[in-house]
Amino acid sequence: MGRLLGGRGQVVGGAPVVQRVSYGLDRQASQDKYVDDAVKLWTKQPGMSLKNFANALLKVIGVELKGYGVPFFGWTFVSDAGAAGLFDSKAWKVQVNVSKFSDRTTPKTLKDLTVAEVTDVVGTLYHESRHTDQDVLIIRVQLDQQKTEDQIFADTKIRRDVIKAVAASKYGDPLDADQIAHAKRMFDVMYGAHKELLEFLMRHSAAFEALDSLAAPASKVSAAATHIKTFGTWQSAVLQPKLKQMSAAKNLTAAEKALLQRLQAIDTSLTNLVAGWKKVAGVKTPPQADVDDLRDLAADARDAISDAYVKLEGEEDAFRVEGAVKRAFAAKVAKP
Repeated sequence: MGRLLGGRGQVVGGAPVVQRVSYGLDRQASQDKYVDDAVKLWTKQPGMSLKNFANALLKVIGVELKGYGVPFFGWTFVSDAGAAGLFDSKAWKVQVNVSKFSDRTTPKTLKDLTVAEVTDVVGTLYHESRHTDQDVLIIRVQLDQQKTEDQIFADTKIRRDVIKAVAASKYGDPLDADQIAHAKRMFDVMYGAHKELLEFLMRHSAAFEALDSLAAPASKVSAAATHIKTFGTWQSAVLQPKLKQMSAAKNLTAAEKALLQRLQAIDTSLTNLVAGWKKVAGVKTPPQADVDDLRDLAADARDAISDAYVKLEGEEDAFRVEGAVKRAFAAKVAKP
């Protein structure tokens, strides 16, 4: 799982109301502790390196997660292309790329960031860490369904020692019906019957970045060639068969019906994008109108994918808790 789309899709001013009992990093005490520490570092240590800033915040999160029975929480720093933060459930680590903490420059210390940028960082680290909470919930539900540790590993590829540790742990609060339903919906889109979109984005985050770049007014159209092909291949080999399967299915749940509509919107946008691409591909000097149309179609596809992604069960939940800590942080650092 990952916060692949940067800050896109978040609503800082509001969040969906959730009726189920809070678990893990959704709990107010954990959010308050995290935000207070983030504010203190931002206001008192402007010369702190971004790596040390991330380390400090993730250590705070690690203490909270350990208290909730989340085993082996860890993180690593990466420098390759991709998002500022990404949770890799197979490695059971949050990947952090400090070079992505700003789009304006290559930041090194806290003072290199704007308030908006550091707020995004604070939210991103919490968002990615939330995915460990979610996976533990999924494992607990799978165990309650009498799945073996080997079966859970085969389905999720979550590290075996993590699964084993969860199986051996005693959790004080039994799961309620809403938490169980939430876990099942997350499993479906992360590891189960409807994992296609998230799986694609995890493997091809560069393709989404290229789509976003192509949509920019002065983009270099030729730079998107490889990525347009990637989208086209996925559409024909995976997305369209998936749509055919879901459209023929009976008794889809409300969540599945909503997912189907969003996947159909992606399919339509990719069909239009590929058609627009064919008008300019290989043309030495394509008409400006065709180039402008292609950029608009890239924006449409980007937005359709983004909309579907942020409404996947696990991502919607992670964006919700991210939004909560961002609002709290922004309020505390706002100048009177």
